[in-house]
Amino acid sequence: MISLILAIGVFRYYQKLAVRNGKVHWKYGFLGMGICLGVQLMVWLIYRLIELILNSNTPSEELDLFSATLATAFGWVASIFTVWFVHRNLEKSWRKDAVSTHESEIDGIGVKEKKNI
Repeated sequence: MISLILAIGVFRYYQKLAVRNGKVHWKYGFLGMGICLGVQLMVWLIYRLIELILNSNTPSEELDLFSATLATAFGWVASIFTVWFVHRNLEKSWRKDAVSTHESEIDGIGVKEKKNI
C-alpha cells in the first residue's frame, strides 16, 4: 500500500517536471512510476536471491517477517533516492538543452539580418 502511495507521489513529481519543461507529462509520470516500482522489485528480488543462497540447506516456505520488512523499507529508500537522482539529471539535461537552444537562436539573429542586407 505504501509503495502505491509512493508511486503516485512520484508520478506527480515527474509530471510537474515535464510540464515545466514543455514535455509530455503523462509519459514522464509513468517513467517515474516505473523507476520507483522497478527499483523496489529489484531490491526484493535481490533479497530473496540472497536468502535462497544463504538458506539453501533448509528450504522453508516460512518468510521471516522482520527481515522482509527491512528489505521492503530499504527498497522504499533506494527507490526514492533513484527517483530523485534521475529527476535531477533530467532537469539538468533539459536546462542545458534549453540554454544551448537559446544561445543558437541568439547567434542566428545577426546572421539572418546580414543575409537580408
